[in-house]
Amino acid sequence: MPLPTLKRKLGVSNVGLYCDACGEFFAFGVEVPDDQVIEFTADGPILTKCPFCEAERDRRVAEITRLVLTEGTKRRSLA
Repeated sequence: MPLPTLKRKLGVSNVGLYCDACGEFFAFGVEVPDDQVIEFTADGPILTKCPFCEAERDRRVAEITRLVLTEGTKRRSLA
């Protein structure tokens, strides 16, 4: 079962991943204060499912990032 996602929100801190298939950022945590530590632990890869293109991928916990989401950071180029 894939890790549940939340609706991302512009202008606030989001914790999540960029999709390897479509480049969209999807969130596991939204409006997380910068001083709040969030820790993800796993014995191996975690299954994720992009809510935009529905691609399922095994990802490493180390790939999870925190950023203030803007129009410019919603999507990453897949060059």
